[in-house]
Amino acid sequence: MPVHPLRTVDDQFLRDAPLVVAASVDLAATPEQVWEALDSDRMWSWLPVVDHLEWLTPRPHAAGAVRRLRLGKGLTIDEQFYRWDVGQRATFRVTSQSRRILDALIEDFLLEPTGTGTKLTWTMAASPLHGRRLPLGLLAPLLRPGNRLAIGGIKKILR
Repeated sequence: MPVHPLRTVDDQFLRDAPLVVAASVDLAATPEQVWEALDSDRMWSWLPVVDHLEWLTPRPHAAGAVRRLRLGKGLTIDEQFYRWDVGQRATFRVTSQSRRILDALIEDFLLEPTGTGTKLTWTMAASPLHGRRLPLGLLAPLLRPGNRLAIGGIKKILR
């Protein structure tokens, strides 16, 4: 697999990226149950575009954990978690890609207890390799419903 590194970014990118999309879902599960799903090999199994997921680091996971995903059999990305607050929050940056598509990408998962379960908020911040000057922020309202539907799929493994 060809390896193309991405620019290293941090939490500031979650605010300043050309494209930032946050989507939330209320889940009838405890934060511990939601965390277990996020940490599992089945995470994203309900999303057809993700056709392979593997952890490259052994359990128990912590900051520094690395995961590899293959999307649509055409793009493989490596993700490194730089935040791993068990039961509360996990954040990773994409470190490499098999095709030159992205300049930078971070995803953040925040779990908040509610009276009936957990609110899970997934924030994705990205900068494509080309088209950085395009008004990508205008895409966020269009992507938000799709991302909400995607993260809502976690309900399938919380049963």
